[in-house]
Amino acid sequence: MSYEEILKLIELISPHAKDYVYKGFENKKVEILYSISTEKNKGIFIIVDNEDCCIFYASFLNEDNIEEVLEVIKGRINEYISKGNSKELCFNVYGKNLKIITLARQLGFKSDMEGYHLEYVGKELPQINNCSLTVKGFESSMLQEFVDLFDSAYYQLNIENGWKVNSHAIYEEQFHQKLNDLNKFDQVCSFWVNNELIGAYIFEQNYITDIVVKPGFQNKGYGSYILAHCIRNMRVNKSINNIRLRVAKSNTGAKKLYERNDFVEIACFAEHTYETKQ
Repeated sequence: MSYEEILKLIELISPHAKDYVYKGFENKKVEILYSISTEKNKGIFIIVDNEDCCIFYASFLNEDNIEEVLEVIKGRINEYISKGNSKELCFNVYGKNLKIITLARQLGFKSDMEGYHLEYVGKELPQINNCSLTVKGFESSMLQEFVDLFDSAYYQLNIENGWKVNSHAIYEEQFHQKLNDLNKFDQVCSFWVNNELIGAYIFEQNYITDIVVKPGFQNKGYGSYILAHCIRNMRVNKSINNIRLRVAKSNTGAKKLYERNDFVEIACFAEHTYETKQ
C-alpha cells in the first residue's frame, strides 16, 4: 500500500491524525503492522512510536471477515504491553470500525472521546438574522460569567461521557489566560441579552473549538445565529476557508445543528488511552 493511500485511510479518523502520521513518516517513527488493499476492502493498522508516547491507528473501510485483522491487532498490542513500556499508550480507531473499537476496550483501553470532524461547505456567507443580542469580546471582569456559561452548557455532555462537569471552574486560571490570549486576536466572541451572558464561541486556527449557549436559552435559534457569526468572522476577518469543528458522538443535537448549517462529516474517530494496571 502506498504512502498516500495510508494517509487517506488515517484521514478518515481525523485531519489531526493524518498530520501526526505524516510527521511520523518524516521522522521514520511509523511501523506498518498490517495492511490490506483489495477490491472489497482497504485498511491499515500502524504504530507511531515517539519518545513521549506511542499511538496505534486502525482504519478499515469495512469489517466484513475482519477476524484475521482482529487477531493481528490483539497479538501486536499484547506484545507491546508485555514489554512494560512506560510511555503513554493510545489507540485511535476509525469510528465506524465497531469491532476494532470493542477489541480495544477488551484489551484495556479506556474511551477518551468518540465523535466526528465536520467541515463547512457553504459557498456563500451565512446570513445573520435579526436577533436582539449584544455582541462583545472578552474582558477579565466577565470571567465568572464565562466559567458559569461554559460549565453549564457542557454539563449534560460531560455527564454522558464521564468527563469532569466543572472543568472550567477547576482550571479557572488557565481558562482566564486562554481567553485573554484569544481575545487579542478576536478569536473569542460573547453574546448578551439584557447584560446576561447567554452564548459564546471560540476558534483557533481553522477550528471552531467551542459554540456554547446557556441552557435556558437553547432551542431558540441563538445557536444558529452564533454559529453564523463565527463563520462570517473567520471567513471575512481571518480569510479562513476550510472551517472545521469537532463534535462528540453523543452530542446528536449539535451535529444536526451543524449539518443544517452546511457542515458535512469528513472524519469519524474513537480515541482511547491504555489504563495501566496498578
